[in-house]
Amino acid sequence: MNKRTLIVALTGLNLLLLSALVVTAFPPPQAHAQAAPLGQNYAMVAGEIRDGVDAVYLVDLARRRLHVLVPNRDQNNRRMIYAGGRDLQRDFRGGR
Repeated sequence: MNKRTLIVALTGLNLLLLSALVVTAFPPPQAHAQAAPLGQNYAMVAGEIRDGVDAVYLVDLARRRLHVLVPNRDQNNRRMIYAGGRDLQRDFRGGR
């Protein structure tokens, strides 16, 4: 093995070890679930419904309904707009 090949191999090994050190030293942020008392029987989850459009899914556990809220695109009115809902009991029981 010549000197140049050895230097390239050692540099690659150092970069690999450095990347492993960075990954273990800076873990990704943790996601925490909602607190146990369930805050008046509601749960909220944010998610993307299509490219560039986010929504807030609100689950009413007492009534077993899912509500979808999307942000208003108007710059002067930054409120959430109700986009629809679903009856989860009917959806999960097959309409019976």
